Amino acid sequence: MTKVARSSFVFRQAHMPKLQTRSILVVGLLLAGLGLLGLSQTGMLEPVQSALLAPLATLQQWVARATGGASALGQPQPDLDTLRQRNAELEAQVTQLQSDVVRLRENEAQLNLLAGLLNYARTQPDNRYLAANVIGRDPSPFVHYVILDRGSNAGVQKDMPVVTGQGLVGRIVQVTSAASKVQLIVDSTSAVNARLQASRDEGVVVGQPAGGLEMQFISQQASVQPGDLVITSGLGGKYPAGVVLGTVSVVEKQAYEVVQRAELTSAVDFNRLEIVLIIVNFQPIDFGPFLQPTPTPAVPAP
Repeated sequence: MTKVARSSFVFRQAHMPKLQTRSILVVGLLLAGLGLLGLSQTGMLEPVQSALLAPLATLQQWVARATGGASALGQPQPDLDTLRQRNAELEAQVTQLQSDVVRLRENEAQLNLLAGLLNYARTQPDNRYLAANVIGRDPSPFVHYVILDRGSNAGVQKDMPVVTGQGLVGRIVQVTSAASKVQLIVDSTSAVNARLQASRDEGVVVGQPAGGLEMQFISQQASVQPGDLVITSGLGGKYPAGVVLGTVSVVEKQAYEVVQRAELTSAVDFNRLEIVLIIVNFQPIDFGPFLQPTPTPAVPAP
């Protein structure tokens, strides 16, 4: 064997184990890859994948925040005066919106009041009404008056009745050119001829010092029950007939008395009067001449 051939043989003998080892490693890695691919397709490697990817996801989020903060530092920041001006503008807008809400709610309340008055006016088509705002109240706890923003310039006259959609308020007792004063029916000097709507029995509704109402001079034989509606009778000529005064709350009947009495719950909430109606075409009747004693005719001398 020549020297060259001997060297080639020795080289192959020396490197043969390394080639075989590499071949086996390649085949093993290939088989392992194919096995992992098959396991991945079946979903058996998902827990392992999740465990390996969780730290990587956390690291990626940290890097994103760091780079985002760094990029934000490079951006121009808004001026402090600009921020203050914008804040003032927003506060002004909030104030305006709050004012608009209050105004809209007030308009809604006014419309509801006017709707109630309009419905009442429709039920009494023979009357003509003038709407008026309550602009003042008597501060005394024992005298009950309100001031309206309508006077003689608007056609208001003394003794005109005043009502709301709920019932009778009172009557005009004093008039100026631009305002008028109303005596409420709960005033202690007020008296209104009244009638029990169910039984048609009559009496007089008078105001009480504390501001309540009481129906007096009811016949002892009259049937009076709590809840009975009381209306104006029209007797006396001061008020039109059929206007609601209130409902009976308590009946006071004593066997030894000739008449009975009843406490009333007023139909009108006098503490919340805002808008009222003045009946401008009602003409009170003066019963004074009929109440004077008839003069005795002179007896001729014999």
